[in-house]
Amino acid sequence: MNDNFLHDPATEIIKPLVPPDAEERVNRSFKQWNQIVRDHIRTETGLKLSDGDSRNAIPVRVVDGFPVELAQLIDQYRDPVMWRLIIGQPKLGGLIEGLKFLLREWDQFEQWRSLPELAKNGHSVLHQALQIATSLQQVALADKVVQQIKGIHKDILGVYRFSAGQGSSIELFWLPIAMVAAMIDVTIEDLTVVVLIHELAHGYTHMGRDIDGTTWDYHGFRNSDLGVVEGLAQFYTEVISERLSVRTPGLLKAYQELLKLQSGPYLAHQDWMKGDKRQIGETVRFTLIAARGQKSVGYQHWQQLIADTRKNLTKPNGRS
Repeated sequence: MNDNFLHDPATEIIKPLVPPDAEERVNRSFKQWNQIVRDHIRTETGLKLSDGDSRNAIPVRVVDGFPVELAQLIDQYRDPVMWRLIIGQPKLGGLIEGLKFLLREWDQFEQWRSLPELAKNGHSVLHQALQIATSLQQVALADKVVQQIKGIHKDILGVYRFSAGQGSSIELFWLPIAMVAAMIDVTIEDLTVVVLIHELAHGYTHMGRDIDGTTWDYHGFRNSDLGVVEGLAQFYTEVISERLSVRTPGLLKAYQELLKLQSGPYLAHQDWMKGDKRQIGETVRFTLIAARGQKSVGYQHWQQLIADTRKNLTKPNGRS
């Protein structure tokens, strides 16, 4: 969940640094996976959207711009070269590993009859290149900016918008998705699907109807602890990414790499994942239904609810 605005300075800095077809790739991936993701969320949560779960329920669109916090951070460091360095870190890391490999084996390469003439006596050049690449990788400011991104406790790649009595919708920010995909060395397509799962999970946990036709009260959902709301979205993102990784392995990697760029409420679900994984889905689903009935939910209360649910499900006459 978040608010965003179109931010020209951030766009001007980042847009030249991402693939020119990035917007098209985000759109294509969303359209390809939209219904598949909805089907999986419905199965995992047991919740259905009020209009019959049609493709248009909680509409999704791909938009320009950045969420406020990310746009402000980019504005704070209006240095396209630094952002180029941040976005290119995985490539730089690969270069460093390649140079280290060459230097370790250089004695063998020097004796190789097929060594290109240009490469002969190249040890010092390779060593200097390694020093340059390593120094660029260790630029303190670049690391500081990455840590600041990690400290943003709001969705920065998409947004679930909702308001009392006016329905809800999802927006996917194609520029941030393309930027972060490069930063964490995953494809734009895989990261798009991960973001789509996360935002639709918000929608289903909020607007989805349970067997009694109940949804999560607007004010209750809005005022619940971020560890609960984001934790639920992250939990279902992990579960569904793992399910879908059988056919698209990159999805789970994209989720796991993005997780390294997140903190706070986005890691809350990791505590829930401990123990018997066969039971955890059922535990979270029953806890979610109980929590929604109590409207606004603090994180300590959620922890108690999930502990009570786990205990009930493991009783001799329980369901597990």
